[in-house]
Amino acid sequence: MNFVKIGAMTNHGTKTKVPGLLLLIPIFFMILYLSFIHSNEVFAAGKFSVEAKIDLKSLDHPDKLKVVISANGETGTKYLIGNDLNSNSATVSFEFNEKNNIVKVGSRDEYFVCAYALDPITNQMQSFSCVEGNIEHSDGKNKINIGAGTKKTLSTGTFQAVSGGEINSPTINVRIPLSDRKDVTQLKVVTMIKGEFESSIINAQELLKNSKDYTISLPLVFDKIPEIGAIQEGDMFFACVSADDLNPPEGTECEHRVTSHTFRVHNIVAR
Repeated sequence: MNFVKIGAMTNHGTKTKVPGLLLLIPIFFMILYLSFIHSNEVFAAGKFSVEAKIDLKSLDHPDKLKVVISANGETGTKYLIGNDLNSNSATVSFEFNEKNNIVKVGSRDEYFVCAYALDPITNQMQSFSCVEGNIEHSDGKNKINIGAGTKKTLSTGTFQAVSGGEINSPTINVRIPLSDRKDVTQLKVVTMIKGEFESSIINAQELLKNSKDYTISLPLVFDKIPEIGAIQEGDMFFACVSADDLNPPEGTECEHRVTSHTFRVHNIVAR
């Protein structure tokens, strides 16, 4: 009798434990899923980001930074102050749409980031560093370093001061060769100098009608003094051109130059 009762109790215990284990299975998989999301830094659908790590050692504890970026035909501006600048480096992140009405981001697309060290009282630029980068993760985080190293093709290296003469209302004349993309329709052009942006969406076919060598030109005027000081000889400026029709190889291409004179017009070839 005792043996039979023990067996019955054992069977009953087994029946009650199995449903309990089944209830734990979805919880287990949920934990795994959340861990996967965290470890792979998955972003909201349709978004990507650029995270810039700024080396501050050469700035001797700056009080304020202005950071600007252009990626995928879009732009962003952020300011860093106080606790953001209390260590040897600062990190700032910008989020963008993977797709807009001009272009969809892809690997190898180009972008740029510039950081301007400012006087906390006058808000005038003391030095700057800029860098170009290539998108590596079109649906996630793209990391880039700025403000350190030697001067390279795509970077100014450490922060540099500018002491040249002032340039009044400069025109950035953007030249865009399209002999390999004669059927391109809409283009977006973004230019930046001294932390300020000018942009325009253009009908490339209309401009190509008046071009003999399939190169179009777009003048963009900076007719206001930037908030961080007058534009000077020695300032770096950028031009990016974006369109799905430019793929391959890149839907967005960027180029940069340094102003080498104080005359009004400054030319740059954007691709």
